[in-house]
Amino acid sequence: MKRVLAITAVALVFAMSFALVGCGSSNNILNAGAANTTISTGDGTLDSLVKCEVHFSALTLTGSGGTATTANLLSKPAEVEFVHQAGTFEPLAVLNIPPGTYSGATFTATSAEVVVMNTAVPPAPVSIPATLSASTVSVTFPAPITISNTTSSQINFDMDLAGSVTLNGAPPTSATIAPKFNVTTSTVANNGSEDGEIDDVHGAVTAINAPNFTIQTAQSTITFATDANTKFNNGITSLSSLKVGDIVEVDGMSKPDGSKLATKIEVEESSSGKEAEGVITAVTGAPATQVTFAHQVDSSNPASAPLTVDATIGASTQFIVRADKLNPGSTPAFDASHIGKGQRIEVDASGSTSPLAADKIKLREQALIGTVSAATASGFTLTLNSGSAFAALSGTTTVSVSIVSGTNLKVTPANAATVRVRGLVFVNGAAYSMVAARVDNNN
Repeated sequence: MKRVLAITAVALVFAMSFALVGCGSSNNILNAGAANTTISTGDGTLDSLVKCEVHFSALTLTGSGGTATTANLLSKPAEVEFVHQAGTFEPLAVLNIPPGTYSGATFTATSAEVVVMNTAVPPAPVSIPATLSASTVSVTFPAPITISNTTSSQINFDMDLAGSVTLNGAPPTSATIAPKFNVTTSTVANNGSEDGEIDDVHGAVTAINAPNFTIQTAQSTITFATDANTKFNNGITSLSSLKVGDIVEVDGMSKPDGSKLATKIEVEESSSGKEAEGVITAVTGAPATQVTFAHQVDSSNPASAPLTVDATIGASTQFIVRADKLNPGSTPAFDASHIGKGQRIEVDASGSTSPLAADKIKLREQALIGTVSAATASGFTLTLNSGSAFAALSGTTTVSVSIVSGTNLKVTPANAATVRVRGLVFVNGAAYSMVAARVDNNN
């Protein structure tokens, strides 16, 4: 998952970019004050994995030049699932970091969980034992970081899953994890740029104090401001329509002073409901009456998450394509007759009993890795890696990829090149297609 640890600090008086190897991720910290630091995560995809979750208990920054090393910046242990974040950033914490100069970071990890596909017919997800190579890993920054009170910036720790996870056996029977991160930094501009964007933050509303509201995510407590340009979706038209306890999804941006502004707010369920996300592993019925998906994340953040989740589909179930920043025009069908194994979905339910009775099933972005052929300006064919979990689930070896308005081309797809594509996957019978949100090198 583009799983990057992003530290947005009201403070970094530089804009630089560098790469390093290390370990870590962080946890939920209470938002305190206007000048603060946001910690987020992302990852580089390993397409043989269905789930990779690492539990972190501590994060410190190493002081230099007279600056003291920080205390543990995590208010409680954090569980970070990396696969679903491929190519995106998710905030883990909002906190204040003492001004000064820091030369590195130290992370403490306590345990991990890895889910892969087995070789049964049909293939199914299986949780395999995962061992951390070390519980504490120190990272030395190539150049010291200076934190002040003048500028909000972002430090991104991008977890390289392919370089971090070793699968043992064929098929894999265990995994060894030695986390490695690529690190980049940038200042947060007051222009809605990608560096300050916050997308798809899920959590429960804990407080409303207009024009602000606060949510508790699985990892962090975040306060957002609203303004005249904030969009309200799914039955709410203003902040006054929001209720404490509502499960919401928020898109927003970090402002130069470190505060967070919500650009879009959508209510997913009330306080008694549940939101869960994962990759479909089985479909019952045609049209579908039930789906089973490999669990990645959910709104309740259970201490012991299930391997799979069942969700029933009824006449009132809504099917929603989350196009986000894309402008794909007319998209392929996504409904009870066009839903298949390998697609990544979110299920919203008004209750939390099992199976979940799906009020809404949302098609969410996911990442695929493969080799480009038949490249044109409007798209290409992606031939999947032989070890791809998606290929095992879907039974397909190629996916037709469309480039549309809003597709972020970090690289231009060229024949024979290996790329990572994040986007929306559609299915029509045995044929799979993808509307690309982002295309970049697989690194």
